[in-house]
Amino acid sequence: MLTVICNTNTTACAVCPTTVNIILPDGPPYTDGNEMTCSSDGYPAATYEWTVDGVAGSAASTQALEEGDHEYVCTATVTLQNGMTCNEAETVTLTAYSKCQKAYDTRVATLILIALSAG
Repeated sequence: MLTVICNTNTTACAVCPTTVNIILPDGPPYTDGNEMTCSSDGYPAATYEWTVDGVAGSAASTQALEEGDHEYVCTATVTLQNGMTCNEAETVTLTAYSKCQKAYDTRVATLILIALSAG
């Protein structure tokens, strides 16, 4: 629901966020430490809060991926002129592999391809 609150004395408006987008890093596969970015259409600019499996994460627009399967929720919040807030959230569930695991998987795949091409 779009909420627009304007103060006619100052021509300032505030708009609750209606869309929250989570921009994923290149992948899959994803590697732990890669960052996702959250954005929204609220005005003035929203503040962001992330949760990872229900536990508080980053308080910025970016969140680093953690190794394993996790549910990430980004909540965008806009503070209106009257001090009230409104928010919207987006959720993504994904798996990130450790940097060591990704290198190991690449080596194993290379060895398998070498073995197949030799035989």
